[in-house]
Amino acid sequence: MKKPVDIRFILRLAALLIILLSCEKEKEAPQGFIAQVNDHYLLNKQLQYAVPPGLDSETAFALKNNLISHWIEGEVLYQTAVAEGVTLSDKDKYLLHEYEKSLYIEKYLAHKLDRDYKVPEKEIENYYKEHSGEFKRTEDEVHLIHLLMEQRDNAIFKEIKEAKDLNDIINKYYFNEKSTPERPNGDLGYVPVRSLDGRFLKVLKRMKTGTISSPIKTEQGYHFIQLLDWQKKGSTIALDLVQDEIVLRLKREKRQEERKRLLRELKEKAQIQTYLSKIEQ
Repeated sequence: MKKPVDIRFILRLAALLIILLSCEKEKEAPQGFIAQVNDHYLLNKQLQYAVPPGLDSETAFALKNNLISHWIEGEVLYQTAVAEGVTLSDKDKYLLHEYEKSLYIEKYLAHKLDRDYKVPEKEIENYYKEHSGEFKRTEDEVHLIHLLMEQRDNAIFKEIKEAKDLNDIINKYYFNEKSTPERPNGDLGYVPVRSLDGRFLKVLKRMKTGTISSPIKTEQGYHFIQLLDWQKKGSTIALDLVQDEIVLRLKREKRQEERKRLLRELKEKAQIQTYLSKIEQ
């Protein structure tokens, strides 16, 4: 004889299932979210992915605020598109897969190839000789040491007049610590002649190599310049000035050769076949 069905048990079970399903539908808000569109969340750590390092706090905050607005707009459009039945075509899915594949490839090659490739001095010298035509100046350049003093100081001015190296004065009185990109103090390296203030150029044309100028008065203060070298357009840039660039070039070449070697090995292990006759015209 069959037991009678317990209606109350079935109702209680149904009620429990409904509660469990509703709990699954309502996603719990994740930790660290900073924006929300329905049940989709933007996390703080995800926002950081799009912010380049080194920004000052004010610029970083403005960029983050802009990115949040952009994310909200994108989410609203994306969720609406999905809700209204928009789907991806086979072409779209292929392109999406190709992009995903490129990320895997990039990470794999970085893991296999990114290392400190050694570049012997002899290789650097040989490259410099073989590519000497690539290291010609395209305009006149001067090698300068520069000092800016905002106030006149006769005692220091006298020292500068008697000095052989302007850098000695700069370091002695800590003018190097006051150096800024806009007002640099110290060795400027080679700079294009055309970039110089006309007042500096007028003085430089009368100077001999190694000498230090008299003070040049401008609205910023008093400038001193020491002329270390003057090179004409078409002259060859010295190896020590382009060595870092050559090292980077050679490291890139070594990495590219290693990539070719790795790819050859992988292709030898893979089963590869092409069917050109099947290409649709």
